[in-house]
Amino acid sequence: MNRNQKVAGAASLAALAYVLGLAPASIPFPLLPFLRFDLAEVPDVLAFLIFGWKYGIVTALAHWYALVITAQSGFAPPPIPQLMKLAAVLSMMLGVYAGLKVSRKLGMGRLLVTTGFAMAARAIVMTPITFVLYYFLLPSVYLPFGRKVLSAAGYFAETDIAVALTISGLTAVFNMLSSAIIVPASFSAEKALRKALGPRLQIPH
Repeated sequence: MNRNQKVAGAASLAALAYVLGLAPASIPFPLLPFLRFDLAEVPDVLAFLIFGWKYGIVTALAHWYALVITAQSGFAPPPIPQLMKLAAVLSMMLGVYAGLKVSRKLGMGRLLVTTGFAMAARAIVMTPITFVLYYFLLPSVYLPFGRKVLSAAGYFAETDIAVALTISGLTAVFNMLSSAIIVPASFSAEKALRKALGPRLQIPH
């Protein structure tokens, strides 16, 4: 597969990711509904698995750019949600990259190892970022909502920092669960494409 084919494939997957983002292909995280399990992330990771890490990043950036230029006001003002999604996807890809390296070196199952690394990487990278967002950048948006959610669950945080730390921890749980869904789904899509296209699709391992 030459460079032009990889670029075209990455662009096609970025377009698919954007279309999936417009479709009802996401599910809210029950504890913090402004977070959503988004199947639109699958094409981003799929591009990484099929074409390599450089084209995976290109796909994620193209997906992010399409979201930014069409963004509408939601729970948080643009481009904050779009930047958070980009950071989450890139950190998950970092985990996928490390997991593939380790699984090859140790001869272990790549799906299990890669999913575990992706879960850890996304949570480790995103937790301090989300804390900064919740506590320093947009406290007037996230802290009242977080306090309301925690109160409904029977937990009454007395200080803003306690609220920010708690909802940052819940966001870490979300990021781990999201990786546990997106990475296996991406591997399944990769396997299906390899079976359908055979030698016409040379997937790097």
